[in-house]
Amino acid sequence: MRRQIAIGLVKGILIALLISSVTISCGMFGEKETDVSITQVPAPVRAAIEKVTAGSKIKSIEKIERNGKVTYEVEYEKEGKEIEAYFTEDGAQVKAAQ
Repeated sequence: MRRQIAIGLVKGILIALLISSVTISCGMFGEKETDVSITQVPAPVRAAIEKVTAGSKIKSIEKIERNGKVTYEVEYEKEGKEIEAYFTEDGAQVKAAQ
């Protein structure tokens, strides 16, 4: 019984260490992702998002900071399809994927 508890604790510690090392490595490589709302994005980005997602349901918006550059990832649903679109800080769409 004690051996099973010890094995469970060791497994838990190893999982926690693995998760923390992944989190640290993302931060070390200069990437940060933050959930934001449509009201928190710059006006040009908001206008572009509203144009592209017109008639759709926005599921989430993430602000991605990587190597000093900011990109906004928008996940939305249109006509039953889940779509991702990416925008630069000036509102230019850089990529879309279904």
